[in-house]
Amino acid sequence: MTSRERVLAAIEHRNSGRIPFTVAPHTSLAVHGQKLLDLLCRYPNDFFDARQLKITQMEDLRKRQDFTDKWGCRWHTENILVTGAITEHPLADWNSFASYKIPEVPKVTPEQIETAKKTGEKYPVWAGIEQFFQVMQNVRGSEQLFMDFYIQPEEFQKLIDRMLNEYHLPALEEQLKLKPDIIGFGDDWGTQKQLLINPILWRQFFKPVYKKLIEVCHQGGAKMFFHTCGYTMEILEELISVGMDIVNPQMPIMDAGKYGETARNRITVLPDLNRQDILLNGTPAEVEKHIIEMYDKLGTPAGGLIGYCPIEPQCPLENVESMLRTISVYEKTLIKTV
Repeated sequence: MTSRERVLAAIEHRNSGRIPFTVAPHTSLAVHGQKLLDLLCRYPNDFFDARQLKITQMEDLRKRQDFTDKWGCRWHTENILVTGAITEHPLADWNSFASYKIPEVPKVTPEQIETAKKTGEKYPVWAGIEQFFQVMQNVRGSEQLFMDFYIQPEEFQKLIDRMLNEYHLPALEEQLKLKPDIIGFGDDWGTQKQLLINPILWRQFFKPVYKKLIEVCHQGGAKMFFHTCGYTMEILEELISVGMDIVNPQMPIMDAGKYGETARNRITVLPDLNRQDILLNGTPAEVEKHIIEMYDKLGTPAGGLIGYCPIEPQCPLENVESMLRTISVYEKTLIKTV
């Protein structure tokens, strides 16, 4: 079974033996260098060939300290190892809306299509589109946008419509030319305790957006992957109802047993780990225990679970190895009732 076959079997709830897994080095290669790269090659993941990764240089990260993105948002970064903050929002004033230009959709090249074809011989072909709600916050400013739900809902809806029709749907159609297995997408929707907005507002404004994107994605033959940080238990049923295939939640702040009961046989979970504490401050044995306890509550013997190794720059390499070793051999053998 190739890695691509194993991943698709997990998503489609067909028994694949051990679970497939992926890794996210973030900016950690710039800190740990060859030692981390050697670890990633020692425990090959199912989404890409780690041998083709390049060690990020600090000088390259410093070039991104101050820049303007394609949406017109001005960014500044104090710590080059983390995402910075926006210092200028192009739609801070709604009077700019009529003249605001949605960025051009990147075109897929023949070279990218050929690369995707070769990737699919072993690994799942992954494509992606930009976040939606997060981009709205970026261009408008979070404080103003949260007030817009109540004060200027018509303008709020106009921004949604323009982004969906002028950028996200065309971008999705373009990415589908790669014939991907998975389209990556995401929005952070929760605080550490609850949803960022009333679930009623989420259903009114954003459920139709996701439903449309998923419909087009499925029509193009791809699965939809959705990353979302924060406490999002309130919208798990909603994500299932609109046809989301894979969800990447911030699992440690939610009840994994309850989450697993809702998700089981209905959506595949690619759970984040406790990288705020255990991965950084725990022992390798505690990292292993954390992963097994969480994974045993998610998925089924037939699938529905994909492993995820998030590697922060501050994470000790012995904990990185414990995470990689544990997930790379994890095999779901029975359903445990919590």
